[in-house]
Amino acid sequence: MGLLVQPTVSIIVPVYNCEKYVAQAIDSVLGQGYPAVECIVVDDGSTDGTAEVARSYGARVRYLRQDNQERSAARNNGIAQATGSYIGFLDADDLLLPGKLAEQVAFLEGHPEYDVVYSRVSYFREESGRDGYTVRRPTPSGDILPLLIYTNFITMNSPLFRRDAVARVQGFDTAYCRYEDWDFLLRLALTGSRFGFLDSCNAACRMHGENTVKDLLRMFEAKLAVARKVVGLYEAQLAECGIDGRDVAAFHSADYGRKLILAGRVEEGRRLIDEACRRGFPHARKFRLFSLAAGVAGHRLLGAVQRYADYLVKYRKASSGK
Repeated sequence: MGLLVQPTVSIIVPVYNCEKYVAQAIDSVLGQGYPAVECIVVDDGSTDGTAEVARSYGARVRYLRQDNQERSAARNNGIAQATGSYIGFLDADDLLLPGKLAEQVAFLEGHPEYDVVYSRVSYFREESGRDGYTVRRPTPSGDILPLLIYTNFITMNSPLFRRDAVARVQGFDTAYCRYEDWDFLLRLALTGSRFGFLDSCNAACRMHGENTVKDLLRMFEAKLAVARKVVGLYEAQLAECGIDGRDVAAFHSADYGRKLILAGRVEEGRRLIDEACRRGFPHARKFRLFSLAAGVAGHRLLGAVQRYADYLVKYRKASSGK
C-alpha cells in the first residue's frame, strides 16, 4: 500500500513594515507539522527589515515583493502564485495555532459539500501581560449568507478555502483595504460556497496599537461602503435568498450612525439612524432607542455603558486547550 499524499496548503502572509512580528507568523506556519505546506510571504513595499527576515528562511518561504498597494492586492498576488489545493491567509502580526492545517484539511477532505471551513480564534495583548480572550460570535454552517450579510463573524486568519472557490470570486476587491475580508466572504456565500464550522480554536490575533481595527470609525465607514456595494451588485441574488437588500443597507447605515454617536458626532449619527429606521428593518427599534439615549445621556455615558455591556456579553477568557 502506497503512502497517503496530503494535499498542499498555501498560506499567504501579506506584510507591510512588520519586521517585529513576521518571523513569529512564519514560524507558526512552518511549525504546523503538516507535511505539505507552502508559506508565501507577500511584501507590500515594506521599508523596514521585513525583507531580510523573510529571506532568512531560504527555500522554506516563498518571498514576493510588490509596490505598496495594500493587503487586498498582496493577497491576490499570493493567490496567483499559490500551488495548493487549499488556501489560507495569515496576517503578519498574528499566529496559527498548532494543528490548524491538519484539522481543517481533514475536515474538508471528509466533507466535500463544504468549500470553506472556519473555527474560533483567540486574541491576546502582549503589552498588558493579560491572558488571551475570545469573542462570542455565531458559528453557523451551510448557507451562512442570511447571517453574514448583517455581521462579519469570521476572522480572516481562521478559514481554509478550497482553491476553486477562491478562483470563482476572483480573489479580493482591491478597492477596499478595510472590510475587504467581509466583501470576499460575502461573494463566496453569494456564489454558492457552503461554510463548515469546526469547533476548535486555531488562530491567535495580536492586539496592539497599530491594528487596523483600532480606527473604528473608518472601519465602520468601510463596512457601510461594502454593504452598499454588495446590495447594489447582488440585490437580485439576495432577494432570491429571501433577503431584502434595502433592509441590509438601512441596518448598516444605522450601525454607522451608532459609531458616529460613540465617536462624539452625536447629531450626525442620530440623523443617520433616524433616516435608516424609516425602513423598519430588523433591530430598527434598538437603534431608535440608542439614538434617543444619546440625545438624553450624551455619547460619553453611552460609550461607557456600551463597553461594559460588551465586557459582560462578548468577551471571555480563552481556555488553554482547544
